[in-house]
Parts: sequence; C-alpha cells; structure tokens
Amino acid sequence: MDPTTSSRPDAIVVLGCRVHENGLQGAAARRVHRAALAFHELSPAVLIASGGRRWRGTAEADALRDALVERGVPARVIVRELCSLSTLENAVYSAELLRAAGLEAPGLVTCDWHMARALSCFRRTGLRPVALPAPSSLGVAARLTRGTMERARSWVDRRVSPHWISR
Repeated sequence: MDPTTSSRPDAIVVLGCRVHENGLQGAAARRVHRAALAFHELSPAVLIASGGRRWRGTAEADALRDALVERGVPARVIVRELCSLSTLENAVYSAELLRAAGLEAPGLVTCDWHMARALSCFRRTGLRPVALPAPSSLGVAARLTRGTMERARSWVDRRVSPHWISR
C-alpha cells in the first residue's frame, strides 16, 4: 500500500495494457505482479481486471485474469471489465462495477508513470482511489516522453470526462 495514505482499499482495480504474442510482458507483467502482491496483502472481496482492448483476439482483462490466477488470486474474486478502451473508460466502467458491489475506495494498480492520470480519472467518477503503483524500468528519456504524453492525455481527459461521467 502507498505509505503516504492512511486509507485502506476496499477493492483492487488493475488497468490493462498491451498483450504480447507470448503473453504479458513489460508493463502488463509488472501490473499483474503488483496487483497479486496487493491482493495477498489486503485480501479484498473484489479485484477488477480492467481493459477491453483486444490484442490478437485476447482482451486485456482476460489476460490479466489468467495471469492473476496463476499468481494465486482466486478466480471467484476477479471481475473482468471488458468495455474500456482508455484510462477514462477504465475509470467509468470500473466505477459502475464497484458501486454495484457497494465499494468506493479501490486500490488502483497501474504503472508509476501513469498513476497520476489514472487517479485523476477515477476521482472524477466520485471514487476515492488509493495508489498501488507498479514500478517501471524506464530510463530518463523514456520517462520524459511518457510524461509529455501523459500531460497531453490528461488535457484530453479533462475535456471529455464531463460527457463520460454524466452518461
């Protein structure tokens, strides 16, 4: 759990990303590892695998679920969110699932460089997310590039979120 917060998550949401031909690698593998650790530490009743984008026919949420089960997370606690194609959509569709279960303070698992934008999107839905970042291995140049991309995407999220949140 993030040491800067005193809030304990009531669920875990892990955000999807690219599924490679040989399964989960890189960022996706780090996210699954972090989500499994958080599950074993916190034992929430629900873990949402969020991501509807398909890579060679496999939805991100399906690949995340399979990898989480391999790491000892019981399949019965994993809920797949299969509609989202963006971070904002991850937040909107996961919020619907969480609210249906009476939950509102999810532990959010994504890459450390992506966390600020993901938290912002989830907060816009009225949830109280707790950061559970997956550390990345990006070098300085890649971090600068990702940072620039995240700022641009945050700008877009702020403009389109009123439409998504009010649906």
